[in-house]
Amino acid sequence: AYALVAPGAAYLVLIFLSIILLLVSYSFRTAQTSRLVAPFDTGTWAEALSNPYNLGVLWTTLRVGAVVTLLTVVLAYPIAWCLLRVRRWWVAGLLMFIIFSPILVSVVVRSYGWMLLLGHGGLLGGVLRGWLYHEPGVILALVHVELPFAVFPLLASLRNLPPGALEAAADLGAPPLRRLRTVLLPLTASGIVASAQLVFALTVSAFATPSLLGGGRVTVLAQSVYQNIQQLRWPLAAAQALLLLAIALAVLALFNRLSRYADIRHRSPDGGGSR
Repeated sequence: AYALVAPGAAYLVLIFLSIILLLVSYSFRTAQTSRLVAPFDTGTWAEALSNPYNLGVLWTTLRVGAVVTLLTVVLAYPIAWCLLRVRRWWVAGLLMFIIFSPILVSVVVRSYGWMLLLGHGGLLGGVLRGWLYHEPGVILALVHVELPFAVFPLLASLRNLPPGALEAAADLGAPPLRRLRTVLLPLTASGIVASAQLVFALTVSAFATPSLLGGGRVTVLAQSVYQNIQQLRWPLAAAQALLLLAIALAVLALFNRLSRYADIRHRSPDGGGSR
């Protein structure tokens, strides 16, 4: 089995490493018109990490990613729980189709749909006045886009719950909130972390939704990379692309540590999930 996978995996790793090395090379050079000069120059990284505008773009990206991840996971958890508790197969199938239907539509079409809903005269335009072309509108649309990706890992985690765990806690007199805190959440921590990882990675790299819903007022790193490429500022675009990759990898590593900590805590004799 490994022999069959090895050629394809090696090809993908080679392409990935080649792109990363090319970006690193570009980020330490200087652009003059359409040419790259200077074999080694740290000025681009200094601009990426000290320029107030670039720092503002970085902060916006992190803030939007964190808020969207939190809201999406919080919304996805009860949805996954309700899907698990539905007994009639056709009702569960209908709900699954409604939840996962956004994946079947282009992200551009979904973004235009939100623009119509939030725009003047739209269904939500009167209630959510001023959200279009501002950060709340971008966050709302991104939560809708990423929600299916959060529901699936949570649903899988909830399906793997030990039979009778919640009923045993209820028989011992634990109220609903205590069962949620000490039994349900610890047992599904891996699913929560997996959902958060997937949503955050997709959100910080989003381009179409912030571009359309932000209307030029909300700029994230993916947009800034595109703008710098258009302006032939290849080194800055490369540095910001590497910065975006580093942020995503660092947050994913943090989530992995949290997941391992939750597993160790749950398995320990005095862990929170066993009290």
